[in-house]
Order: sequence, then structure tokens, then C-alpha cells
Amino acid sequence: MPGSIAAQVMAWQRRMGGVAGPLSAAPSGSGEASDGTPVQVEMLVSGAWVDITSYTMVRDGSGQIAITRGIRDEGSQTEAGTCALELKNQDGRFSPRNPSGPYYGLIGRNTPIRVSVPDGNGGKSYRIWSEASEWAPSWDTSGTDVWTDLSAGGILRRLAQGPAPERSVIYNAITSPLPASVVAYWPCEDASGAVQLASALTSGSAMTWTGTPTLASYSGIAASDSLPDLTSASLSGGIPKYDDPSATQVRFLAYIPAAGLSLGKVLVAIDQLEYSAGSSQFWEVYYDTATRSLTIRTCASDGTVLGAELQHTLDVRGRLLYVSVELQEVGANITRTLRLKDVATSQVYTVSDTVFVTQLTRVTRVQFGPASRAVSGAAGTSNLPGVAIGHVTVENAITAIDALGVRLNPIGETAGRRIQRLCDEAGLAFDWVGDLDDTVAMGAQPKANLLSLIQECVQADGGLLYEIPGALGLGYRTRVSLFNQDPTLVLDYPSGQLAQIPTPVEDDRYIQNKVTVTVSGVSATYEETSGTLSTALPPAGVGAYGGEITLNLASSDAGTLQDQAAWRVHLGTVDEARFPQIAVNLVHPSITPAMRRAILGMRLGDRVQIANPPAWLPPDTIDQLVLGISETITHFEHRVTFSCAPASPYSSIGVLDATEARVDTDGSELVAAISSSATAIGVQPSAGADTLWTKDTADFPLDIRVGGEIMRVTAISDLVTDTFTRTVASGWGTSDSGFTWTTSGGSASDYSVGSGVGAHLLATAGVTRRCILPTVISDFDFYVSVTSDQLATGASLTGALVARYTDDNNLYSAQVQFSTSNAVVLLLFKRVNSVETILGSYTLPGTTFAAGTLYRLRFKLRGSLLRAKAWADGGVEPPEWHVTAVDTELTSGPWVGVRSLAVSGNTNVNPSIQYENFQIVSPQMFTLTRSINGVVKSHSVGEDVRLAHPTILAL
Repeated sequence: MPGSIAAQVMAWQRRMGGVAGPLSAAPSGSGEASDGTPVQVEMLVSGAWVDITSYTMVRDGSGQIAITRGIRDEGSQTEAGTCALELKNQDGRFSPRNPSGPYYGLIGRNTPIRVSVPDGNGGKSYRIWSEASEWAPSWDTSGTDVWTDLSAGGILRRLAQGPAPERSVIYNAITSPLPASVVAYWPCEDASGAVQLASALTSGSAMTWTGTPTLASYSGIAASDSLPDLTSASLSGGIPKYDDPSATQVRFLAYIPAAGLSLGKVLVAIDQLEYSAGSSQFWEVYYDTATRSLTIRTCASDGTVLGAELQHTLDVRGRLLYVSVELQEVGANITRTLRLKDVATSQVYTVSDTVFVTQLTRVTRVQFGPASRAVSGAAGTSNLPGVAIGHVTVENAITAIDALGVRLNPIGETAGRRIQRLCDEAGLAFDWVGDLDDTVAMGAQPKANLLSLIQECVQADGGLLYEIPGALGLGYRTRVSLFNQDPTLVLDYPSGQLAQIPTPVEDDRYIQNKVTVTVSGVSATYEETSGTLSTALPPAGVGAYGGEITLNLASSDAGTLQDQAAWRVHLGTVDEARFPQIAVNLVHPSITPAMRRAILGMRLGDRVQIANPPAWLPPDTIDQLVLGISETITHFEHRVTFSCAPASPYSSIGVLDATEARVDTDGSELVAAISSSATAIGVQPSAGADTLWTKDTADFPLDIRVGGEIMRVTAISDLVTDTFTRTVASGWGTSDSGFTWTTSGGSASDYSVGSGVGAHLLATAGVTRRCILPTVISDFDFYVSVTSDQLATGASLTGALVARYTDDNNLYSAQVQFSTSNAVVLLLFKRVNSVETILGSYTLPGTTFAAGTLYRLRFKLRGSLLRAKAWADGGVEPPEWHVTAVDTELTSGPWVGVRSLAVSGNTNVNPSIQYENFQIVSPQMFTLTRSINGVVKSHSVGEDVRLAHPTILAL
């Protein structure tokens, strides 16, 4: 028998759904979730929202509404939202082409559709606001089960198919909308081969030329198409008749060459209808070589200059200017204003005066580069060598010089503000999360379709684009708004609050450890060369995973490009599992009303956590950012599935000077194996690293991660410190850190401590005195201050640090020698089986030793690498090592400490070598609390030690 019983029953229910009687489907449950709260589906018909919920999910128990929005299927960018549902259609109302249907001619492509559920606060939570993309009528053979499959898409679906603008940014800024005050507009963006410069106004006439302009020649302003060069031409444009105004304004873009112009060259001449004999008929704005700027003069029809000239002082050479000539009647006088706006800097420079002449009339003509008609003063010939002109407007009112806003030159506009402006220009609702001004500065705005322009802003800043669920529009969440969020939703795994098992994914899908960023043809590359996801070949890393990206940024300097590339590598080297989907069912009893409100209020980019994951997963809270949302609403559930990515790249973001900043070392490791209960551990820099951990009490507590276990550090100290503030005779006693000194060589009375000094009395030349501490490790970084109470005679007096010491005949030593010439010499040597070998030496330059003067000595051993330096105590430690050697002969030794010697032949009587402030700064001792994240385990020597939550420097 074909098909299951359940399938046959479901089909039978569909066929009987339109039949009255006990076998028909009960409509009372349609459009409701299982908890009885209604879902509402609405359709915009003739400008009014119509509730069509009663036609939804009524065919059978399998009916559902499916919604998606945001980034889905682990994509890389926001996709158009989708809404799919079935509509009961037995009367043909949802068949757009059915002339008998009640909605005939009223529904079709892009009919607005919205879906909402109660928000828990007495209002609605809109789940999607979409446009119908497909109406697919269907029916069964009996004709009783008739339905329409409705598919709808978010606004991004339509925007993705929109055309690129035909005209430039400035053209659209002037004309959309065109101010009522504009009586003439010539964009001057005509292509090479044009025979005139077309007017942008349907009532306007073209601008003509004398000579030969080089059309579409100047491309120095990105917001405009190329403009003509007037080296060999002048332009003239007539203005259609309009009522006499009380104000005249002429504006245009002009590039003035760096060499300037010759005296009297007329940039623009403005003619008006003659008011009366001898009254103002035209104005000339010309170049003045004395001021290297522009001057405006008023002339009668016969060329007589009327009144004083108005000089500007701005050096216009080499500038792209937005020039505004403004004439305003003030009684029987005219106020003249000449404003020059530097397009590159947006600075406006203004001069103004009042001339006592008659009234304004309508402008009849504007000319660029004509020969001067003034009969006195500077007079220039026609044409404007090297000058480009464009976007000429004539208006009968004075408007703000900033009327075009950022569209005059969008370079430097922030990504967030550009998205906002583009949406506003397109008539789209706009929403945002974060500070739109705290986004990256964009480059020029190209000619591209609206969505492409928005997406390049999103790509540059690194935030999230989203469709507004409660309106037909777009929103933007800034990258910075993703940083350091508190979780919006915390789910508890053992409480059954998840609708499906969150499956971790460990793969290389998103690895990018070497990224090249290109801006305006300039490129920079950042590469992660260390760590588990570095470009190092396995097993040290994963090999190179490259990525190249071209961005539209205002700046192409090396620092900006490096930061952009480094941020993308940071995102591409997240060393943790992904949890691509986290799902909840809003009608499950474990979901409290507060949780339901939080789930319905989740925005793209919000943080969701799953606490107490099962034991077979890492113990840390699962911490994700929501990148997309899909929903399924049926009679039985309202399932919300979040598409996610790890939140860690956006957590602990900060700046170096912030008090809460935690910057990791360049590598640290355990110096010895530790048990699962040890609360004090030794830590040293990893091979090739030098940075030590903070000891500042204000920096604690801090969390570290060792082998997957998080430990909370409450204090960090030097392994050994000794300030010698105690008083001891015939020995050195116990250091400040609790380690007991062992003495060797000479007699007990040769050793003493007091007044901040540990002393070795060298009663016999050629015999060393040693004070040593026991150790089970071999690598140290340690300091001591050393001096002699006498100037050396006969032979040198020496004080030294020793390490990997077995006895006086097997050791490494960094030694300060006070010579008989009073030089201070640093000597690095080894003794192996009584044979002493010099590994390197350094004489402190410009130094003459005086008895009792302290010198600071540092000795660092790591494997076979030995390094030492010395300098005057109290001075600044030099950054460089004075002596460096590589030696493999001594790999270990049970002691570390100090060693003094009066070299054989020394004739001093009872000289004393004195030591102060002994420190072993590495390894460091960490005092801590274990198992912060529940991991209880022992750890091996060499285990990596890192900050659990290091501060990440923001882009």
C-alpha cells in the first residue's frame, strides 16, 4: 500500500478542509503557537495593513511560517531575509491574476508582508518586514485543497538588483531634490566629443564655447565625472527668463593650477538685465597676481568699474575650490560676498562688502574665461590655462555653502554615516547600533548600485549590515559596538533550554593567517608567524592561508593598511571550535518570560552564551555572536535558530593606556611540572622570548590559561630577592624570599650581612668566596649590584654572578673586574673541570672606578645562550647586551649565586667585595587559585602559559 497512514490522513484532511462539518479543520488553532499566543501575518493592500493570519497555517498540522534574516549557512555577508508560508486560497484571493479575487490588481510582486508575535511587553515583535517575491497557487485534484505558496524577501533582495546611478555624486546632490532657487545648472561632465555642455534642467539651454575646450579632462574630484579644461577655450551659458530676484548666487567648482594665472584673467563673469543706465550690469571675478587670489568687481554695461573692488586673500594656487559669488539686495545697495571652499579640507574662506549701487535683476548669462570687459584696472585675455570648471549653478536665493554636505567630497566620510546618508537618499528607513562616527573613514564614493556602496562600507569597517525587522529598511551595527558586550542571552545546557544539540565544528574554513590589504593601489601584508594557527608548517602551525582584499578607505598609509590586515588576521586565527547553530524553542517550558523577551529582542551581533556544557566538551562557557536568525513557527513550536561565530575575537578589546588592559607576553612556560593542587608555580619566558609578567599589585587578580585550565593569579614575585637588611656574622643567613645561603671558600668569618650589604672578605688572594642557593632548574635571569671597598693593587678584585654551578671548578660566570688601572671590565667565562675559558669581555667606556661605587650586573642564561651586561648602579639599564656567547658544555647545575675573588698577585689588605639587591627575576613565582573553569589536572614542564583573556588592540 503506497504511502504511510499518516500521509494519507494528512492528505484527506487537506481535501476535507473546505467542507463544513465535524471533519473540517478547526480554524480556531490557526495562526497560533502552542501556548495560545497569536502570530500575526499582515499584507499591505491599498495603503492599509490587512490581517491575513486566518489564511495561514490552516491546511493541516504541518503548516508553518519559515523566516530567515542576516548571515546564514556560515556565509560572509548579510543576505536578504526570506519568509515562506502557505495561504488558504479557495476563493482565489491570493491569486494575483484572478480577476474575481478580492485583491485583484492590489497584490503582486513586492507587496509588503510582515510577521509579528507578542513581544511580552504588551506590544509586537516583528520577525520580518518583507516584500512578496513569488505567489505560487497550487491545488489538489479534488479542487477542495487550494493554497498559495507565498515567498517574500527582505529589502536587500530588491536592492541587490538595483542599477548603478547614471550620474555623479555631486550631480545627484544638486538635483535630488533640485532646490526651487536653482534657475540654471550645467554639470559640465559631458564626454569627449560633445559639441556643447548640456543643461541638467529641462528648461535650460546648453553652455557653448569659444575655442577648443578639452572635455572630460580633469579627474581630480572623485565625486564628479571628469570636467573640461579651459586652457584653449572660454564658456558661455544663457539663463532662461525668470522673475527679478532680491538675491543672486552663482556657484561652481574650479581647479586653479599651481602656477596660478596671469593678472586679470577672468574666472567668471555674471551678466544681469540692465536695471537703468549706469547701474550694475555685470560682475567679474578675476585672478590677482599680487594676492595670488581672486577679486570681484562690479561694472556698468560700458565697462565702467563701479565702486571699490573686493579682494580675497586666500592663495588659490593648486587648489580645488567650490566658488560661491553671492549678491544680496540690502535696500538700495548690494552686499557682495565671495566664498571659497577648499574641497580637500572643507575649510571656507569668506570676504564681503556692501556697494552703493542699484538693485538686482535676473541673470542673463554666465561666462568662464572671457576677455575682461572692464575699462579700467587689471584686464585679462580670454581662456584659462590649466583651469577646470564644473557644476555651475545659478540661483535666485542665497543658500548655505555647505548645502551639498559631504557629497561635495565624500572622502573622509565615516562608513556608518555614509550608510546612513545612502539610505536616507534612497528613502529607506535606517537603524543603527553603536556610534556611526566611530567607524573607519571611507574613500571616494564610486558609481555603483546602492547595495554595493553600502557593502563596501560594511567591509571597510567590519560591522554587520541587517534588515530592520520592524520596517522596510536597513540597519548597521558598527564593529566597535561588537566589542566587550555583556551577553544578551545565557542558556543553561543541563536545564534543557536548547532545541537542538549545539554541535562544535573544528575545521579550517575561516583560517586566514596572511592577509594583504590594498587601498588605492597601495598594499600591505600582515602575517601571523607564531602560534597554532600561524603560517609555520605543521605541526608548529597550519601553513599559509592567504587572503587578499581591496578596501575603499580615505587613507592608504602603511599604518592604516597594516592595522586593517592585522585585524583580519586576528579574526582568521581564532583557535577554538565554532558553534554554527544554537536553537531554542520559545514555547518550551524551560524558557522563562524574561528569556523569551530576550530571545525575541536578539539583534545581529548580540552575544549568546551556553553555560555548563557537557563534560565531553571544553569546560569554558560557549560564547558566540549572533550573525543570523532563522525561525520556524508552527502549531507546536516557535523555534529560533541563531547562526553564530565565536565571540572571543570581539571580547577583551581595548587600548594600551586603559587601566583594565591586559597585554600578553610574547611567550611563557612552566619551569617545572606541577600537580593538580599546586598553588605556587614557576614561570619563565619561552625560548626566544624576553618579556616578564607584571608584579604590580594593582594588576591582580588576573587569569591565565595553562593546558586548558584557567588559573587565577593573585600575586607574582621574583623567584629570589635579597636586600640584605638583616645582620649576620660568619655567613649570609636566609634571603628575603626564604632561601638559605650556603657559603664556600675561605673561613666562616669571611662572610657577613648588614646595613643592606652582603660582604665577602678576601683575606687571601687566589681563593674564591661563594654564596650559593640550591636550585633544580638551569635557566635564570638575575641581577646583583657589586662593588669593592678598595682600589685594586697588584691584581684585580672581582665580584660575579654564577649559574649552573656544581663546584668552583664547574660553572658559568658573569664577572665584574675592578682592575689595577681602575677600569671596570665585564667578563663572561666558564670553568669546566678546573679549566677556565673566556667567552667574552667588555670594558665599560669612560669609567674610572672609585672604591665603594656600585655597578649593576645582569646575567641571563637560556639553554646554550649566555648574555651579560653591566652599568653604573642607579642608572638606566642599557637595552643591549654587552657580552653574548653560545656554549653547550654545561647544561645543568644544582646551585646559583655569587662568587668573589682577589686575583692571584693582588696586594690589597683584607679587601671586601660587597653585594646589594640580589634578584632572580626569572623564573617568576605565581601565587594562584586553581581550576577556575573546572579543569583539574597536572601539567608538564614547558607547558605554555598565557593570559586567559588578553586585551586585543582595537582596529
